[in-house]
Amino acid sequence: MSSIRKVNGKFSGINPAVSHDFVLIYVFLIMLFSCSRLRQVQALLCGSGTAIPDGILCSLGIDSRYNEGCTELAKYLFYGLYEQNQVNLEHGLEEFPEEMLDDVILLIKAECVHLYCNPLNYSYLLPYVSHWRNLHLYCMTETEYEDEEAAEEFKISSFVAMVQDCCHIGVPYSSQGQIQKFDMFMVEKWPLLQAFALEGIGGGSFFTMKYKLMDMSENLWQVYNRLDPVSLDNLLTEDLVNFEKQWNGFFSGMDLESHLSILELSEAQAGEQPYVLFGKHSALEDLESYLFNFPSESHQVRNTGPQGSAARHMILQCVAPKGPLACARTYFFGTTHNPYLGEVYCYFRDSFFEGFLFVFRIIPLTNEDSRYVIKTASLIVHDIPDLQWDRGELGSVVFSESFLESSISIQQRDGTVSSDSCYTILTATVPRYACWLVCVVLNQDDDGTCLGKVLTAADAAYVLSSSHLSTPEEGKIIFFSEGLFIHSQYGSITISKDHINKVKFYNPDSRTVASLFVEYEDSLLPHLPFPLHSSDRCLVFALLPRSKSQRAFYSKVLSVWKSSGLACRSVSTTFLFTDSCILACTRFLQHFALSSIGQEPIMYDHLGMLFPSAELRNIPPCQGDKVVITIITGLPGSHKKILCNFLVQLNHKCERWVVYEPAPESFSASHLQKYLSSFLESQRGTKGKPRLLVLTPGYTDVLDVVQAVLFHPDPVVQACFTIGAVTACVNPLTSFMEHRFAFPKLLEQLSQGIVSTVVFTGLTAEKKHPLMQHVQQLVRSANPTAAFILAERGAVTRDEDMNLILSESSFNEPQMLRARYVLYPGWPSPFQGNMYNVWGKVRFSDSDQLMEVSYNALSGNLRIVPEDNSDPLSQGPKETNTSCFLIFDGVGLTEDGLKDWLRLCAKQKQAKKTKKTKSTLSPQEIKSIHMTRHLEPLPPGYFYNGYQYVDIFGDKTNFHPNMEEFIKEYIAEANKEIEQFNCQLELQGQPDLFDP
Repeated sequence: MSSIRKVNGKFSGINPAVSHDFVLIYVFLIMLFSCSRLRQVQALLCGSGTAIPDGILCSLGIDSRYNEGCTELAKYLFYGLYEQNQVNLEHGLEEFPEEMLDDVILLIKAECVHLYCNPLNYSYLLPYVSHWRNLHLYCMTETEYEDEEAAEEFKISSFVAMVQDCCHIGVPYSSQGQIQKFDMFMVEKWPLLQAFALEGIGGGSFFTMKYKLMDMSENLWQVYNRLDPVSLDNLLTEDLVNFEKQWNGFFSGMDLESHLSILELSEAQAGEQPYVLFGKHSALEDLESYLFNFPSESHQVRNTGPQGSAARHMILQCVAPKGPLACARTYFFGTTHNPYLGEVYCYFRDSFFEGFLFVFRIIPLTNEDSRYVIKTASLIVHDIPDLQWDRGELGSVVFSESFLESSISIQQRDGTVSSDSCYTILTATVPRYACWLVCVVLNQDDDGTCLGKVLTAADAAYVLSSSHLSTPEEGKIIFFSEGLFIHSQYGSITISKDHINKVKFYNPDSRTVASLFVEYEDSLLPHLPFPLHSSDRCLVFALLPRSKSQRAFYSKVLSVWKSSGLACRSVSTTFLFTDSCILACTRFLQHFALSSIGQEPIMYDHLGMLFPSAELRNIPPCQGDKVVITIITGLPGSHKKILCNFLVQLNHKCERWVVYEPAPESFSASHLQKYLSSFLESQRGTKGKPRLLVLTPGYTDVLDVVQAVLFHPDPVVQACFTIGAVTACVNPLTSFMEHRFAFPKLLEQLSQGIVSTVVFTGLTAEKKHPLMQHVQQLVRSANPTAAFILAERGAVTRDEDMNLILSESSFNEPQMLRARYVLYPGWPSPFQGNMYNVWGKVRFSDSDQLMEVSYNALSGNLRIVPEDNSDPLSQGPKETNTSCFLIFDGVGLTEDGLKDWLRLCAKQKQAKKTKKTKSTLSPQEIKSIHMTRHLEPLPPGYFYNGYQYVDIFGDKTNFHPNMEEFIKEYIAEANKEIEQFNCQLELQGQPDLFDP
């Protein structure tokens, strides 16, 4: 695997100073990607229409009759937790029965998730779900769970509560490996849905009578096939390794063949994996008919060349059995270069190879859908004529690579958006060039060879160049008094001192690889294999630690080369190819971790922290003195107000403190931003820089407050404020009483990437109290990097704790920034169109009464009451003369945008009707069909017992055996009426909501 990076279409280098903790950073990001995967599933629920359900139901284990589609969705969301071998379980299966792990019900909605689990599997699910936004958790305590009957009733009632606001429910009915035709009556047989009909604790009716079910399998498969860092990690550690083993097996087999036996080699012998075609047997006709599926015994190297001669090349193709990886190569029997032997050779440089490779590298891939899948670029040149001997055709050449691209949109300081892209070639480790049947023998007489006298015996070494076509190739190196010789997969290579310009040697100690850098003249190019050609005219020979060649170079070669005029200079540093590969791979993984989330732009000023690189290292800092803001958040009862007062009193002598405290149960971003503007104006001319403390009101999401500060609409004001740190106050007793287990608001107040410090303001004297330990475990799962502080009722006692709370830089640490981009994609500019409050007076179409309407988006409270003329504050805006009006409080709102939103909200009575299918029938329609025709004549072998239909085998069903035919007849009749209605509707005009 190799990586190359481009910035706006230009290749850029790799910074060797990338931090060595990249593995930790990558693992840290992987832990956050359960959120990203959840968002991909929730994206299927956005929009409107009958084809989009209100939620996706996933029930595991016996409750869904071990449905494969549900298991596949659980594997996607919870990674390897639900694989066949649960390697990450701490307990054996005998201690942790499978039915306990499978005791999970998920209902995924567009804006929230409902999760039922038990207290045994809760701790295993917690690391995955602790970052999920708007999580509604249904879980008993261990004591409550001991009562099996109560536990079963709790599960059923939890399921009823989950689906109570739904009408249409999607089901992952089939898995990709076991596709089944969707049958909602089979879903009705799930024990969970059967229990829904129980009176008292259930819904009291058949589930499919109340809810319309639809199959979401194919939609989910598209989500599963989208590559993300987790699936990429599996690809690199499993699929790619197995794929490379096939190629390694091929090379091992070829290397065992001798100069003579290789001529007798057949395609079947050489190509078990990968598949192989020799010589002219690779013509277009053979490619189209052969398809690499039937390896031949009769086609051998010796008889597949022009006119029955020996083949000059072979083409190979390998496809991973269980993945998208594919690779094709053309290898040669012979070589494309003539080793230098002290004579002048006629060298024919075939321009075909350069053109072929060049065309491959510049082909653009503009298909947006290909961004998250592995792509294969390939080229075939077929039926190449034998121009040298005019003996017919040589066959075809092929080349293909599997690669992955990563592209990020970058928002520049002036507001324009550019791109930053890189790609990694997954199959780059498969040699792009190889040859066999090449053997050069250097005969030494009294005067030596063209390279002088032999100084060392042949020993293992590696050769490579800076060309993108070059990979380290193992060979045997021999040092001569006036040059060197190496025999590798490229074929024999000889380098005389007549072609050498400069030699450098790097070897820090005997335990590491020694590097010999040979800079050569252009005259050597005809004598080098073309994969080793590079613009810097330099070859690198790697001598293995403690090898004969490394020891002999010091003892025999150096002194002789100096005397013969080959000066070898030792260098103190080098940058080996292996380091370059690791850094390039690291760079790509970091890049892909963010690009795979979505296309929301990343701010240019953040790139230096996200991706340390040479071209981004010298980003100029923002100008102007910053007012440091410390945000204190917490749920009611967490003593955050007391902590705020304590901080002010303790520090009032050394710094000037100002506190912003909004109304307890409301938040307005525009109000906070207006306050910041007036605050900045009031500070003009005053001495000293103040510190601003901001308290979050009530249950307000701390992210809303953070965004209101960071993205003030006035850039002048924005440049004068910086968030130093965000601290969350937690009272374990209050948190437990109001937010038992992982209730959403507690976790959202402790969000990773936002909150850097958590202050526990209660039970601090009892560090080992079970409740304290439980809440700390919950907080740690949601924010594993936060610092913990114990401060009874907000009284901080240690200076280091005070420094953490009032830090001026912790919010902007690189790991915090990375977490924000992963957890909240697009968070730098989310305010466009955000709405917080709506208030006004309206008349509804069914009444002349003027009504006062108010709605708070954060609390969800809607208030509609008759107009109160006695209240002067309830009068309409002075700038309008109308009695009906609406006032919207938000950020970045536009008139056209609000009108479009209101059009969607308005109920349109004259909408076109959609034709009915079986999957779109409502439960009421199915019930009506059943009630209307349940007494129709029965087919042979059935009887009706007054409640159910029974066949001769005793199997019972709630529906008439001919129910399918009844449904088809109903649909046909209903669709006729729908067609007539739609035809009449097309003749009528549709008035717009805002037409005068």
